[in-house]
Amino acid sequence: MRKICIWFLIIVGIIGPLYLYINIHRYMTTKTFFRYEINYFFEFRDYFNNITIENEMYTYIVKGDYIYTYGLSGYTKTKLGLGIHIIKVLNVEYDKNYINEIERRKSYSSLEEIKNKYMDEDVTFITSFDSMDNEDINTFYSLYKRKKDLEEDLSSIEKSRFSYKDGKKVAQGLRELNDSLLKEYMKRNGEINNTSK
Repeated sequence: MRKICIWFLIIVGIIGPLYLYINIHRYMTTKTFFRYEINYFFEFRDYFNNITIENEMYTYIVKGDYIYTYGLSGYTKTKLGLGIHIIKVLNVEYDKNYINEIERRKSYSSLEEIKNKYMDEDVTFITSFDSMDNEDINTFYSLYKRKKDLEEDLSSIEKSRFSYKDGKKVAQGLRELNDSLLKEYMKRNGEINNTSK
C-alpha cells in the first residue's frame, strides 16, 4: 500500500507540472471582443478568420463600437460586432522587414494575407492620417501618449539582428508615422497654422 502511494505521488509530481506547461496559455490573460481577441502575446487577432491584425501591439482602447490599437505595424481602428470594418494606418517598413520564419511568429499575418482574407470594402490600408476624422485622431493620439517607453522598445528593435531584416528601418518607420500623427493632431487642434490654403 505504501509503494502504491509513493508511485501515485511520483506520477502526480511528473504529470501535474507537465499538464500546466502544456496548457499554460489557458491560464494567461486573453481579452475577447466578440470575434476579436487580444492574447497574452499582445497580438490583436480575428479568431473567426484565424488572422492577426496587429502582431506586436503596445496599447488599445475600446470606444463605442470600435477598438483602437497601436502597435509596431501602425494604428488600427476595428469595428466590433458582426460586420467587419478595419482601417489600418501603416508603418510601411514593418511588413517589408518582418521575418515570419522565426518559430514564435507562426501566427503572423502579412498585409497580403489580411487583404486575401477580407473583402476589399472590409479592410482599408492607408499611410497617412489625413482621411481620419477628429475623434479617430484624438483617440490615436491618446494611445500614442500611453506608450511611455517607446524609444526603449525601438532601440531594442534597431539592435535586433534576427527579428527583422532591417530593424532600423522598422523603428524609423514607426517614428515617422508617429510624427505624422502628431502633426495631424496639432493641426486639427489649432496648434499649427494651416498654411497650405
